[in-house]
Formats: sequence, structure tokens, C-alpha cells
Amino acid sequence: MQRRLPNAFYNPITLVGLVIAVFNTAFIVFLLVVEAFSSRAYPYADIVIWMILPALIFLGVVLIVVGIRRERRKQREGQAADRRLPVIDFNNPTHRTTMVVLASGFLLLSLLYAFAGYKAVEFAESTTFCGTMCHRSMGPEFRAHSSSAHAEVACADCHVGPGAKYFILTKLRGTRELINEVLDRYHKPIPTPIANLRPSEAVCENCHGPKLQINQRLESRTYYLSDEKNTRKTINLLLRMGAIDPAAKRPSKIHWHSSTTQEIEYAASDEKRAVIPWIRVKRLDGKERVYRAAGSEMTDAQAAASGLRRMDCIDCHNRAGHPFNPSGVIVNSLMTLKLVDPDLPGIKQAAVQALDAEYQSREDGVKGIASSIKDFYKTNPAVSSGKDTSINAAIEALQRLYARNYDPNMKVSWRNFPDNRGHRSSAGCFRCHDDKHRSADGAVLSRDCGLCHLLIERVGDAGAKADPVTFDVMKYPHPVNIGDAWKDSQCHDCHG
Repeated sequence: MQRRLPNAFYNPITLVGLVIAVFNTAFIVFLLVVEAFSSRAYPYADIVIWMILPALIFLGVVLIVVGIRRERRKQREGQAADRRLPVIDFNNPTHRTTMVVLASGFLLLSLLYAFAGYKAVEFAESTTFCGTMCHRSMGPEFRAHSSSAHAEVACADCHVGPGAKYFILTKLRGTRELINEVLDRYHKPIPTPIANLRPSEAVCENCHGPKLQINQRLESRTYYLSDEKNTRKTINLLLRMGAIDPAAKRPSKIHWHSSTTQEIEYAASDEKRAVIPWIRVKRLDGKERVYRAAGSEMTDAQAAASGLRRMDCIDCHNRAGHPFNPSGVIVNSLMTLKLVDPDLPGIKQAAVQALDAEYQSREDGVKGIASSIKDFYKTNPAVSSGKDTSINAAIEALQRLYARNYDPNMKVSWRNFPDNRGHRSSAGCFRCHDDKHRSADGAVLSRDCGLCHLLIERVGDAGAKADPVTFDVMKYPHPVNIGDAWKDSQCHDCHG
């Protein structure tokens, strides 16, 4: 049979290289088709398609070239073997059966290769891979993510995202982290915030549109005081989410930052971005204003040299994917859901103290919570009489939430990972809105509560069904009488 290619091409090394190149070229086409018809992005697929598989194809090409050069050298030296291709006669039943078996095997191996490669890409993007295999030190974050509002969002969707650029940046950083993981040299707790996380425009805004938002939302929040009766308080909070209103001189809305400004940049004087002495706001109309914290001597040049950060969603919603809830929030939720009996005398105070106590490990914490609650009621036998079932149920509920929100080994708790979405347990909004950031023309970043939310209450006779329902802003919003301190101090000074 006449050969269409030079004789030097027909050697084992070249043929192996040809198979590798063809297989991986076909795999690239397969993944591109999957991506084209998929409803979601596959961050790791880009690097597989444009980097890993081309590298394998290049390896195949190298083998082809090496085999040809090696065969030609043997031909020049008179050592080349007279290789002949096998003769296949389809009229021969044995040949025919052999070819069917080989073709079927080749097709099966091709499908298995494509399926295994696709599943490998899919598993590499899974939360299980990231949280339990690749980053063992991220166990607390993995557990927090599994019960967060973003539990269905894979780690790679936010931390990597589509495109080879961020994959390379992430993996370069990840290589160093992997070495530290193996050598047990990682930080405890894991440092936050992440310095080079993808901009929220490329992550958050794939699902959340800041310019397409409701104007306001009513939330009813239940609290229990730390007294013997666990006095229940309900606050109706009208959150002023905000809408686009660039003509307003002083828009009083939470999302003012994204709906009426072109850009907000700030300089932080600490790695946690908790102390912000310098802020520059550029409005949609092009006007700029620089705010400086009282007592700060940071100049514009010093702010620029320190590394300005453009404000985005993550500056406020920093724990959206991995929330570690404060003890008070945990206990209030459990009591509201009756998982912890609100009729247990003093349980609010006892539960908060048990959660926030110092323990050596999660296991010690689980045991310590049981001991702490039981000891609390042993010293008060009169109030705990006949309450054994409620006490045991409360212990079990607290232990489950402790294992989810605390990890002494990794130094994980709400204190080390403050939530900036608010201002009750951390500075949050008050990092900027503290009445102490002023511009050269006298404008102030106000800490007026009414800018972002209103605490409302029903007024009039609640029993008169015929009367229209009327709501008003609460005159004294704090559930406990602290005088005028709530006007002058910041919430987290006490609650944090």
C-alpha cells in the first residue's frame, strides 16, 4: 500500500505523539461545546482548555518531531527498520472481529477520557474539593459557607472566576499557601480581607444588580435581654435600600455608594480596613470631595502611596459567604425558633457566656458548653426544677451552632472575623459614617441612624380593628434605658 507520509513518520514514538495530540484536540472541542451550552461559568475549564490541554498537545507534537528525527538519523546510519503496516482483510473473520474490538475499545477509551476529564474539572471547582482536600485549614470557612446564603455558590465562582488571568493569580498565591499547608505554617486565624479578590463587578454583580434594587425593606428582629425573664423585645426595622436618585443633594439610602456615585476610594491605615482616615468620593456629575478623619494628618500623597482601594460590595458585605455569627445573634435566633426554650430563666445570659468562653478545641468547646449550662442551673435549682428536657435541648442546639461558628484551633470567632454589614458587633458603617470625617468645604459623613434605616412602631389603639394602622419612628429605640449614651457612643462599643 502506498504511504501518504514519509517513511520516517511511521515509528512508535511519532504515532504515540499523534494519538496524544489528536485526543487532546478533540477534548478541547468537547469542553468548548460544553461551555457554550452551559448555563454557568466554569472557572477551571478556561485554564484546562487554554493552558493544560494545549500543553499536552504540544507534548504530542514534540513526540512526533522527536520520533521523526530519530527515525531519519537511523536511516542515515543505515539502521532504520523496514516497518510495514499490518495488512487488514475485512473478508477475513478474524481480522474483522479484531478491528471491531479495537475500534470499540478506542471509542470507549475516548469517551472515558472525555468524561473523566470533564468530571475532574467539575470536581476541582467543587466546594468539597476546596474546603476539605485542597485547603484543610479552611475547615471553619467551609462549615460557615455550607450554611450561608451562598451555600449553593461554589468557592471557585467567587475566589477564581472565569478567565485564565485570575486563575493564574489565584494559583500562584495558592502554590505558596499549599506549601505552607503541608508544612503547617499557615496563619491562625486566616488573614482577611483578601487583598487581590476579584472585583465585585465580576463576581457579585453577576447575580446582584445594585442599580436594580427595591427602595426599602421591612424586617422584624427579635431580641432577648440578659435578665432572668429573658425579656423579649421586637424591633421593626425599615431598611432604606435605595434607588437611583443622582439629583438628590443628600440621598438617605444604604446603597447610596453604588447608585449615586461614580467611584469611592479610600485609604486604610490597617490591614483589616477597620481604620479609614481618608476617603475620596466622585459623584455621577463628576464632582469630587475628599473626607478626612478628625485628627488624621494623612495627605492626598500619603493616601495614594498607601495604596487606595476602590470601594465595592465586599467592603460592607465582607462575610456574605462565610458568616461567623456573634453569640448574641446565635442565641436570639435559637430562642426565637424555640430551639432554646425562652421560658428557661436566665438562659440568654448563660448561653452567651457559654459560647464566648475560652476553649482549647472545638471538642472542648462542645463539652464546655454542656458543663457551663448545667453548672449554671445547678446553682439555681429552684428555677431549673422540672426543666431537664429544656436544658438538654438548649445544650444540644448551642453545641451545634458553636461547632459552626467557632474553632479555637484556628482562632475563629465573630471577634476575629467582624461583619461590616451593620454596626452592632463591629465598627462596620461607623468606620466612615462617624460624624468625624469632614471635607474641606464642611461636609460631614453623618452617623444619623435615619440615613439607612428607621426603627418604627405601631401607634394608637392596637385593639381597635376599625382604626387605620399607623406607624411612627420610635422615640427611644434602645431596649434598655441608657439615657442619651446611644446618641453619642457607637453600638459596637458595648455589643462588640
